Parts: sequence; structure tokens; C-alpha cells
Amino acid sequence: MSDWQSLIRQEWKRRADAVEKKEGFFPLIAQSFDDNEIVAVVDTLLTGQLTMSKKVKEFETQFAKYLGAPYAVMVNSGSSANLLAFAAAANPLRKKYLKKGDQVLIPSVCWSTSVWPIIQMGLEPVFVDVDSETLNVNLEDLEKKMTPKTKGVMGVHILGNAAPMKAFQEICQKNNLIVIEDTCESLGSKADGKYLGTIGDFGTFSFYYSHHITTGEGGMVTCKTKEDYDLLKCLRAHGWSRELSNREELEEKYSDVDPRFLFVNVGYNFRPMEVQAAFGILQIDRLENMNKNRNINRENLIKALKEHSRWNGQLLFSEASPNVEASWFGFPCLLNPKIAEKKKAYLDHLSTQGVENRPIVSGNFARQPALKLYGVECNPLDFPGAEVINNSGFFIGLHTEVLKPLVIKHLSDVLLGFDF
Repeated sequence: MSDWQSLIRQEWKRRADAVEKKEGFFPLIAQSFDDNEIVAVVDTLLTGQLTMSKKVKEFETQFAKYLGAPYAVMVNSGSSANLLAFAAAANPLRKKYLKKGDQVLIPSVCWSTSVWPIIQMGLEPVFVDVDSETLNVNLEDLEKKMTPKTKGVMGVHILGNAAPMKAFQEICQKNNLIVIEDTCESLGSKADGKYLGTIGDFGTFSFYYSHHITTGEGGMVTCKTKEDYDLLKCLRAHGWSRELSNREELEEKYSDVDPRFLFVNVGYNFRPMEVQAAFGILQIDRLENMNKNRNINRENLIKALKEHSRWNGQLLFSEASPNVEASWFGFPCLLNPKIAEKKKAYLDHLSTQGVENRPIVSGNFARQPALKLYGVECNPLDFPGAEVINNSGFFIGLHTEVLKPLVIKHLSDVLLGFDF
């Protein structure tokens, strides 16, 4: 180890030790990186290469290998991953593509940037109800919402879980749909032995700070064909020809254009930075262990709650769908229907006691006012499963290190310490 690396590691430890630890505070996420990532980032900076280069390619290769996906394209955020996937799915260079006015089905419990790319591509989002027990799309309602205009589906995998994917696939194949899997909250989860994000035409992932792995900000899109891979790379960087497999052929065809600035499609700037990839290369090696620890923490907390002297079925716990191996992103719960009206007071109690909490993603997205700006009219009450989640659901964090028994006890005491 060189002197500069030793100094950075020492300084990292000094600052970490100096951070004030609040007694009883349980954040949504505990830090999931250490001095190894910091050294890797500094080492990358010292090369002088800041913009997308060899580290990004290395991370893409490792990520695709881990999932068993043919191709992976890194971007600067999970939201950009969703937009890039839809931009590719709606691009006329594709043999089969989404056209303006086509309907795309999407679960009513989702994130905002699961919805907006549908609108940004001139498509029509059609919300589908969810199963309040699994938090994921209700397949019966998915079939009911099919019309001749339905051409795609955004399959959002919520908090590490998924719908029964074999049945989901059958519905999509029967209706000849383009499938995008928003896997931003479910990296490492499997359905029928396959990793989520590798089942549809495109899979999207987020590496935001609190997610299964982090690069600070960052994301990835997976796909199955070389054609889609080329398209994603082209759209990611301005519509340039630079990364295309047929670059030489295009340069010869358009020889009157400077080949350094040959634009062959629409494009964005979704390029990640080398330091993000340096971070991700180490994080992907941690993923299996971190996911295992999250699941252990979930099991231990459920056990502690059910064995607690105050336990009276106050909380309902989400369960994985059939044949889904969930890598839980958080600890989602529903308040028992008998006490659901006390949700606001209960969450205030958790916050006061230092236990950070969040809604289950957006709650019922049909309630979000921004939809009306773009002419999307829907009655939230038409989605009873989403309403249950909206009105009685919440989640707390699942940390990536196994929690000590005293922490589990503290959490169970706080979660059941409210006057129900």
C-alpha cells in the first residue's frame, strides 16, 4: 500500500470515528461503503480521466456478468435509466417500437420517474392496481386494462419484491407487449431463478445512495440484443455514432460529415463519470453479502415483533410472491385495518423516537397532482389495493450489516411502543 493510500484510510477512519452517534437513532440507510471505495475514487481521479472511459466499461461488463444479462449500459441515475430505456423502446430505428399515443400499463404504486418517461415519449400511461400483500402489480387488473392500444408495460418491482413473473410474462407475450422492468429497488432479487431486470426487453437499475448498491448517483440499463445495445449507447451520448458497432460503415456512408461529430439519432447526455464506476466495481462485489444481511435483519425483526409482549397483530408484513426470491430493499409494513386511521400519529411517533420512515414509494400515484398537468385523469379510488398501501403502508430501513440484538430489540420496542 502506498503512502497516500494509507493517509486517506487513516483520515477516513478519523472522520468516521468523529461522527456523533445519536443514541437510538435508526436511519433509513446506514453507510454501505468504506475506505476501499474512497481510495478507488481518489486513484481514479489521479489518472486525470474524469469522463466516461475504461472504468465505466469495466463496471458494465461486471454488472452484466453478475445478472447474466447479454448487455448493460451505465448512466448517471436510475431515473435516466428509465428515460433511456423508453427512448430506445420508442425509437423508430427499432424493428418493433412504441409509437406516440400507444398505451403503456404501469402499476399505481411506482416512482415519479417510472411514469414521466411514458409521457415524455408521447405515450399514454394507464395505471393498474396492485396487490396490497405483495405491493406489486395485480395481474388480474393488468389483463382487464388491456385494449387494442396497449403496446407496452412498465413492470415496477417494489422494494425487492415482484409480481408472479411467470404469469406476468405470459400475459405480456400473449399481448405482444414491449416490457421494461424498473428494477431500481430490486437489484439481486430473482423470479423463477432469473434475476429481475433480465426478463423484459429492458431492465433499469438505480445506484442511488440508499439502494442495494451505490455509486452516489448512477444507474444501468440492461438489454438482450446487440441492436438495442447499440441504440442505448447512441442515445446515451447525444446520438453520436462513436460507440456503434457499425461506426465505420456509417462514417463511410456520410463521408461529407466530420466523423468526430457524426449524429445518427436523437440523444441525451446520460453519461456517468469514471469515479462512479470505480465505486460500483467494488460495490458489486459486496452485493451478495449486503443483500443477505438485509434479509437476515428483516427475519430477525419480524421474529422480535411477533414475540414481543405488546404484539397483537398491529402490523402486517409483505411477503414475497410465489417463486420470487426477494432481496428486500426496505422493511415494508401495513397497519392493521382496525388501526389504519392512526397512521399519521404512528409515523410521527416513529420519527420522534428516531426511526426514519417513508411511504411505500409514492403511495397511490393516481393521487399525484402533476398527472393532471399532462391530461392524465384517473380516480384514485379505482385502485383499492394501492389505496390500502397509500392509507396504511410505510417502510423503515434494512441495513447492510447484521443488526445487533439490542438494536433489533430497540426497533421492536419503538414499533410497538405506540398507543394503538
